[in-house]
This record gives sequence, C-alpha cells and structure tokens, in this order.
Amino acid sequence: MRYQYSTLKSISMKRVSLIIAAFLISGIASAQDSGKKRFTKGFNLGVNHANVLLRDHNNGGTVQNGIGYRFGLISSFAFSERISIDPKAELSFNTSTFWDGTQEFAFNPVDLEFLAHLKVKTKKKGFSPYFIAGPNVKIPLGQNNATTLPTRQDVALDLGIGWDVPLGKKIRIAPELRYSIGLVNLTETTTISDLKFHNISLLLNFSGRPRL
Repeated sequence: MRYQYSTLKSISMKRVSLIIAAFLISGIASAQDSGKKRFTKGFNLGVNHANVLLRDHNNGGTVQNGIGYRFGLISSFAFSERISIDPKAELSFNTSTFWDGTQEFAFNPVDLEFLAHLKVKTKKKGFSPYFIAGPNVKIPLGQNNATTLPTRQDVALDLGIGWDVPLGKKIRIAPELRYSIGLVNLTETTTISDLKFHNISLLLNFSGRPRL
C-alpha cells in the first residue's frame, strides 16, 4: 500500500527562540546577582512508554506501543523558593509501530524535544513534592528510512509530579512522573485521518540547588 504524504511543516522558530531566550536571560540574571543563585543546570535520564492514539480505525491500521528511554539537559530559574520555570532539551527514543495490513512502520523512533515547564513546590525547603505543567515542542529525527512513517513536528502539553530531594548543600535529585499529551495530528495520509502521540515518562533529574 502506498501512502501519499503532504509536505512536512518546518518547526516554529519563534517557539525555539523563546526557549533559547529563557536560557540566556536566566543565565544573565544569575550572573548579575552575586549573592543569590537562581539559575541552576543539570541532566536527566529515564524511561518512557509511548501511547500513540489512532482514532480512525476504518482503514484497518493498528498501532503497537512499547517502552523506550530518554535523556537530556535541564535548567531551572527560580522566581521564589517554591516557583520556577524549567527549560529542558531532551532526546526521546520510542518503540511505537504502525501496521497497515501489509507492512510495519516505525513511528517517531527518535524525537528532539524542547520543554518549558512551570514548577510549583509544596514546600519552600528540604524534601518537597512538586507539580509541573508546560508546553513541549517535539521534532522527529531519523525519518530518512522507508520503514519509518513520516510525521510532522508535534506540540504537546506536559503534566507531571515529582519530589525534590536535597543531597548536601549544592546538589538535588528529583524523581519525576510526567505525561505528555500530543495536540497535533501528526500525519496527513489518504488512510489515516487522526494520529496523535502521547507518552508517559519516569525520570530522575540531577541538578544544582538554588540559593535565594
């Protein structure tokens, strides 16, 4: 079966520019305030389970979801002891496949994701649960393959919970559970009318601790 795809849209440079600007402004602010440390950096790693939603089953296509992994660079700019904005850049490796009845295609095997999460802690200091929410722009990579289903760039809404755990005076770790809700129909083919990408991630974040 042959698919006819529309031309993939390019990623919105405005969104990417806003995320990069957040990194730069945060770094400048922390550098100018010698008595405080509002800007921190780190990395994360974890696993994710894809949840591709095929809402139109009239054409016989089926989706198989599986477990993958992810890692990335993270940062945080603290507005107060409880509220911060956390820009992140992560690589997500996914194992979803689409079966059209005759051939199996990989679906978004690798995504480069730019995230900007608002983080709200329930406590000002020490061990503290927290909530996150914010946009996620996903750029599919490695699509130059006949067995990979071409997709558009995605925009998702991330929601999650975590737990800040201080380690000494300078380091913190944070186990985090996050659900990403895809908002865009990723493909326009003659046989698929609505295909959206959700996933759930379990991560461990390692970063510095702010001084306010």
